[in-house]
Amino acid sequence: MVSRANRMQLLVDLAEQEMDRAIQTLKEIQNQRDYVQLQLNDLKAYLDEYVVKISSSGQRFMPIQLQTTQAFVEKLKQAILSQTQQVESLTETVKAAEQQWLEKRVRFNALQKVQQKLSRNEKVALDRIEQKWLDDLAAQNFIKNGDK
Repeated sequence: MVSRANRMQLLVDLAEQEMDRAIQTLKEIQNQRDYVQLQLNDLKAYLDEYVVKISSSGQRFMPIQLQTTQAFVEKLKQAILSQTQQVESLTETVKAAEQQWLEKRVRFNALQKVQQKLSRNEKVALDRIEQKWLDDLAAQNFIKNGDK
């Protein structure tokens, strides 16, 4: 017969697996966000360098060159805006994944405490049964030896 503590241990194990999956998901999303953030930082740095280079060159541009340069700067700004939105979206996803992980951790800890309590209670009950058995055995030996 499987004890209540053993059955509860199965639930604890399942809760631990869920918690482990949640932390793994959280880490993956954080890594993805960090990568996108690095790309955003690179885009911003490139734009800054490009603008400084153009500004400091002292070169006069033909209208078509100016138009092409402005279009390129606009595309960079759009890429930065898109990347910023992606970082913000992933940051929200990270927050949601953290919340999921916290909920799984709380559930795991609660189930683990219940399982530990059940184990202690079962051990106490078994100890009482064993002590009663030993007392009965000692009493039988006493009666058996007392008659002699």
